[in-house]
Amino acid sequence: MRHDTLQHLCVNYLEFPPLFAGQCVDSDELKTVAVQLGVPLSEDYREFVVRFAGGHAGSLPVAGLRRWEAAADLEWNVVALTEWFRSDRWPGTEQWVVFSNDGFGNPIGLDAEGRVWVSDHDSRECVCLEATFEDWLRRWALRIEPHRKGYLAQLPWAQRGE
Repeated sequence: MRHDTLQHLCVNYLEFPPLFAGQCVDSDELKTVAVQLGVPLSEDYREFVVRFAGGHAGSLPVAGLRRWEAAADLEWNVVALTEWFRSDRWPGTEQWVVFSNDGFGNPIGLDAEGRVWVSDHDSRECVCLEATFEDWLRRWALRIEPHRKGYLAQLPWAQRGE
């Protein structure tokens, strides 16, 4: 990740320690997660989890592998969060690692190419928000940069085989 992205995260976590786990995660644990969920983890998401283990980025939770003080029961563990949305049959999540939600109950996840998607129950579509996890952090969570105009892709739920 870029230096200024990491700097924003570090400043946030130094100011508000209950917002991140702050424990080490090694890359072998992340390899196990990728195999278990059947989706490779992007380099930038892996870096976030190795450095911070999980935590809030701005107002949005980012699930990892360690619980942080301010985390809700389900939002801290990327495996449990992904499995919960998959068991609830949310369109798109069968192809993603779900690491967050949009604050309205919609899952946000990474696909095998590292793109960030949301499965939106209001519009009944899967929307590609960003090309990378770091872009999502910068635009949607930390708000370092403005949101892009338009989405990278929009797929109606029915088009995804649901």
